[in-house]
Amino acid sequence: MEDAFAIDPIYNDFEVARWVNVPHPCPTGFALERFQRFLTFPPHERCFILSKKSDRKQKAIGLILANWMDTEKPPITGFFLASKFHGKGFMNEALDAAFEEIFRLTDADAIRASHYLGNIASEKLLAKKGFEAVGTSSDFNRTTGKTEEQIDLILPRAVFEGA
Repeated sequence: MEDAFAIDPIYNDFEVARWVNVPHPCPTGFALERFQRFLTFPPHERCFILSKKSDRKQKAIGLILANWMDTEKPPITGFFLASKFHGKGFMNEALDAAFEEIFRLTDADAIRASHYLGNIASEKLLAKKGFEAVGTSSDFNRTTGKTEEQIDLILPRAVFEGA
């Protein structure tokens, strides 16, 4: 639960919030409220906390969420990282571990993801991981207050396992 207090400031960074669809400014305790449901490890969800060792202790710098409640569709994942850690390979490495776990926990043939049009960093990272665009959708973004276009993607299990 202490990780929630490290995530709240990340949610309040507009350059992160803009792409992850949280209220902005994000109310204190927003992450804590969301984290409470993960404490029970629901059988259809996972929250992977990313941390970096510091001189004092490990501190959360981002997270990866996965949900496979809708058994008609492949699991869906989303992720974010504190701005000061962008472009340093942390998310690339973390996604490998998360995807391996998601495929281990499910019998899914693929993993889904979406990113808002214009999120070049996520677009490049997901392409590097082997995701293929399969269409577009629209989503109301609470950060910007607008309905925005998303690119919908799929990572086939065979592509991930062949990487």
